[in-house]
Amino acid sequence: MILFVRHGERADMVANPYERKKVLLKFDPPLTEKGEYQAKVTGQKLRLQIEEFAKQKQIKIEDLKISFMSSPFLRCIQTAVIMMNELPNNSNLFIQNEIGELMYTHSFDQNILMQLHFNTFQHPILNNNYLNGIQIKKDKFINANLPQPIYPEDQDYCQKRVGLFLEQLFIEIKKQPNQQNTIFICITHQGIVSLTLKIQKVKNPSYVDYCGLSQFFLDQNGVIQNGIKGQSIWQ
Repeated sequence: MILFVRHGERADMVANPYERKKVLLKFDPPLTEKGEYQAKVTGQKLRLQIEEFAKQKQIKIEDLKISFMSSPFLRCIQTAVIMMNELPNNSNLFIQNEIGELMYTHSFDQNILMQLHFNTFQHPILNNNYLNGIQIKKDKFINANLPQPIYPEDQDYCQKRVGLFLEQLFIEIKKQPNQQNTIFICITHQGIVSLTLKIQKVKNPSYVDYCGLSQFFLDQNGVIQNGIKGQSIWQ
């Protein structure tokens, strides 16, 4: 199973001055308290779905192999950490630039990846209590030579970047001796979630809300099937 999840509500998109004070880098805002709540409930509901999936497939929860990957943007890392605390069998969070924000000119005036908190200074919110034992890894989980974010990006390049990453995830699943035990959860951005659905030719909402997600899995014949189509499950 593969899940792409949009981050929770971002602090620079609300009027509340308390939330906006949390923003130390204008291009790398943290979550709001509501965004943290969205991530927590999404994790809780995903746990119920995963437990039901394991029950149907007669898989023990402790035998599930759940791997978390995140965009390097702070709001995605936070969303991942919060969700990880609600889900079993994981303690390492792998950062993948391949699922970083789409570098369109209407959003950025340069490639800011190396200026993010992850690559410069840690935002004080990501303290040991917040991380709760979760290790943020600079080593990639997916080490294939894949397209990286560049500036500026156009729609064709973005679709190629996301499509090849998604393709590599399926390759990794097919390598596993117990494919149905393997779950990849990727915390990313609205545009990435939408593109995963477009690439798989799935009709999806025109807008993927906070913590909206796309879900893909391989059936018994190795054919890619779709589950959740961009909806949020935290409400």
